[in-house]
Amino acid sequence: MQKYETIFVIDSLLKSDEIEAIITKYEKFISTNGGQIETIDPWGKKRLAYEINKRQYGYYVLIRFDGPGSIIKQLEREYRLNETILRYMTLRLNKQALKTLAKQQSSAPSTPKATPSETPKIASQDEAVASEDDSSKEPEMTEVSDEVSENTADKDEAESKPEGETKVEAESAAVEEPPPLAAEATEDKTKTE
Repeated sequence: MQKYETIFVIDSLLKSDEIEAIITKYEKFISTNGGQIETIDPWGKKRLAYEINKRQYGYYVLIRFDGPGSIIKQLEREYRLNETILRYMTLRLNKQALKTLAKQQSSAPSTPKATPSETPKIASQDEAVASEDDSSKEPEMTEVSDEVSENTADKDEAESKPEGETKVEAESAAVEEPPPLAAEATEDKTKTE
């Protein structure tokens, strides 16, 4: 048995009872045809990227399940026959996708979602430079290592420039503003009239 993931979009103009009935219909269909459902994840009503059948919104549902390969053809046939299903897609999960999914599931229960006040602190430039100067210690791997290296490179460039001129000031001095075109255009219109 293979692991599959199916996503389908239901017409959002249906009542919530009708939407739940459609979800349970496909849940029963998968289980009666030899599949075992792992998760059902209703994503809810979301805006579509483009209009489908004059609809701008759809109700998204994701179902992960194990099943034989023959179930996919039957499931997609059921999707096509149902007029309330706007779009659908079924994927077989490969090894890489399964590893990523396992990582997400293992990290989800151990770490709750961070609120904006609980976001990790990013090291300031002074702290990063101080840790780089200490050559006796082995450098620590952090999530912001790329940002730190970019920040120190910018600081080195700023130190090499003449005093009082930073990288931002040098770039802004090189950019010249074009003359205002709107004023000239209005003067030309008045002359022609």
